[in-house]
Amino acid sequence: MIKSDADLDVNLESIARFYRVIARLRREIAPLNYRNYEVMAAGPIEQIRRLRQEIDEYLGIQELASRQAEPSATVGAD
Repeated sequence: MIKSDADLDVNLESIARFYRVIARLRREIAPLNYRNYEVMAAGPIEQIRRLRQEIDEYLGIQELASRQAEPSATVGAD
């Protein structure tokens, strides 16, 4: 759970590391055995999803997206 901007930075750095792991797996494993690449990348992918969810919650992304999706009460009012 993110409680501060410092925690946010840790999550962002972790996401970057997980993406680098996946990139290395794609380079080294996927050409030899794509199925192994899929299996080995599953863990880092799940961690990225979890970390992104924590970031979205901390930043209030879902609330912002919900507000932006609602039609404005002033649109079309003359």
